Amino acid sequence: MNHYQEEIKKFSEERNWAQFHDVKDLLLGLVEEVGEFRNIIKWVNDPGDLKKVMADNKEEVKDAIGDLYWFLASLANVCGVDMDEAIRFTIEDNRKRYPVEKTKDHHTNIHLGGYDGKYKEK
Repeated sequence: MNHYQEEIKKFSEERNWAQFHDVKDLLLGLVEEVGEFRNIIKWVNDPGDLKKVMADNKEEVKDAIGDLYWFLASLANVCGVDMDEAIRFTIEDNRKRYPVEKTKDHHTNIHLGGYDGKYKEK
């Protein structure tokens, strides 16, 4: 378990917050934070403008990413998942599904899943 996931777990345990942290409520908190982040760029369509809005709102963006990580780590803790193991698995899975020689400079979602057909309809 990474340092921050462990630190968030300890923080929560010190406050006896496990009683308030169920999967549903943590997922709803995560969704709420995604919505707050989205509000920063909600009306921006031009990629150049988007970069400017992100730069102009750097502190808000940093806060949103921190909050997202907090909820994600709390969710992982409640589910008994080590975030480092989970992301290692996903990185390896994506390496197989999206090989560089087939995906470089190309959109990767070919009919619902990489080049291994993991999510193709049967």
